[in-house]
Amino acid sequence: MLDMEEATRLAEKFLDEKVSHEGMAFALVEGERTQVGGIFYFDCQSVAYLRSGDLRDMAVGTGYVSVAGETGECRMLGATESAQLDLF
Repeated sequence: MLDMEEATRLAEKFLDEKVSHEGMAFALVEGERTQVGGIFYFDCQSVAYLRSGDLRDMAVGTGYVSVAGETGECRMLGATESAQLDLF
């Protein structure tokens, strides 16, 4: 089973390699992370928005990053699925 530090590193790597793209880089939101059962959840947002706070820089329609504690598998949840979890 992963610990929070290991899960955080995997989530950051996932955002860098699989989610970020030319024109929009993503990062984890500081302090917005939790573990529910065997799954770690992280809030994320565009780097531009995290730096500026300007709503025009906000990524819309994205949700949390989840990391399976047993396998390390990462995936991006949709906005609806994340809203239903209501973790942050």
